[in-house]
Amino acid sequence: MQIRGLPRREAYDAGHSMRRRAWPFAVLWLTLALLAPGRVAAQAGSSSTASLFDFVTFDGIDYIRFLDEPGRGLTREDLGIEFATVACSIGEDNRACSYGLEGGAAFLPTGTKMYAVRGYATEFRLAAVWRDHIYLYQAWRNPRARVGGALFDIAGKVRTIEVRIGEPTAEAPGKPAVIVARADVDALVDMIVRGTARRPLAHAVGETRYWLTFWLADGTTLGRAYFPEASELMGGVIVAGEFRALLDRYLAR
Repeated sequence: MQIRGLPRREAYDAGHSMRRRAWPFAVLWLTLALLAPGRVAAQAGSSSTASLFDFVTFDGIDYIRFLDEPGRGLTREDLGIEFATVACSIGEDNRACSYGLEGGAAFLPTGTKMYAVRGYATEFRLAAVWRDHIYLYQAWRNPRARVGGALFDIAGKVRTIEVRIGEPTAEAPGKPAVIVARADVDALVDMIVRGTARRPLAHAVGETRYWLTFWLADGTTLGRAYFPEASELMGGVIVAGEFRALLDRYLAR
């Protein structure tokens, strides 16, 4: 089966050519997707999906995947029960499939099987298996979540946290501040899981942001932007003011 003249594997990889230099635009586009459905439908039906980030949608939850998540990759041992199957792919048919459709995906081929990830709620993580490759998708938006812990299942699972101002790029990855003190890691995670979850705000590309990488005990990672002016962790989680103060303390060292 071909996708725009490319073999399915090549088409999927082509959809993942975006590096971190494209993250700000991708994050903004995803946010606008929630605020302007008509605009999204028009974009999804355009001749190009270059600005479409890698996502899947199941049970109303949007999960996203970063190409270069720094943590270890998943193995078969990480897979739980079969959870769902991709129903449509924008990469295959950007007219019949669009952002927000149940079972829809940006690039994963139709029929791709999705699995639970052992040790994590399916509302937080799913794994896609296609041609013996395993791809990790992590929740970005859950309209039913009322607190951060319902969106990010990380309580008691974070080993260290890296923080930097701005998002890293291939040209300027930067050196993050690393938070390893158990009390500080737990305090930051607690503010996230207890924070109020709401509809994500739209953030301009130039808005100040920190990039947080949560290193979990199993060696995998979760990367999310934090917008200090709105006290919002990407995904719509509002955290206490002490969150920024604690991050700034490490960034100032």
